[in-house]
Amino acid sequence: MGDYRGLGFDPVPGDPGAIAAASERCRHLVEVPAPPAGWEGAAADAFAARLAGLRDDLETARRTLGTAADVLDEWAGTVLSNQRRAEELDRRARALRSAIEDADNDVVLASFRGGPDHVAASARLDGLRRELDGVLAAARDLETDHRSAARRVADRLRHLLTGGTDAAGHVPSRDELFGGVVSALSSYSALGSDLAGLLFTAPRTSGTASGGAAAFVSALGDR
Repeated sequence: MGDYRGLGFDPVPGDPGAIAAASERCRHLVEVPAPPAGWEGAAADAFAARLAGLRDDLETARRTLGTAADVLDEWAGTVLSNQRRAEELDRRARALRSAIEDADNDVVLASFRGGPDHVAASARLDGLRRELDGVLAAARDLETDHRSAARRVADRLRHLLTGGTDAAGHVPSRDELFGGVVSALSSYSALGSDLAGLLFTAPRTSGTASGGAAAFVSALGDR
């Protein structure tokens, strides 16, 4: 969780560096081995044909995961931009809280004098509190926008990695999508959980994904 003591909450959870690292994992290439040298005959021909099909599956998977990596790179930039905005709001909130504390003391002192001094001190305190309320409202709006964007990213990734739905509303499984390449891409089942966590949790925080993230994990196959 970011250190947003002025705001009192983290409006923009996420770790841009970890998201970028997940993007790199999506770009990892799986190599298909060549048939053993000197192997001939019907079995060798069948094996070579199977490898050719596997290469096609891998190319499809590579393109899909490459697009997912692009989505993650974009999301990492969004998280970074939103965190900079949150830091700016937090600096303003800290300064205002300090000013409010001073203004509150001024009101107490002015109360002994009464008259215009007390009225002016009270008005200044009220103005500072309204300004802080505005900053906190902006931070809450930022949180809402950030989480909405995260859900949209999760939906985009889910759509990419499930290939959409057919006319009957059936969501194809990974086996249906990638066929013989599933075993070669088994490491990406863990990646699905990682990506969902990156979208919806604070840095270095573990937890159960929910909402669009949970759907994305389920679609990818968290096994």
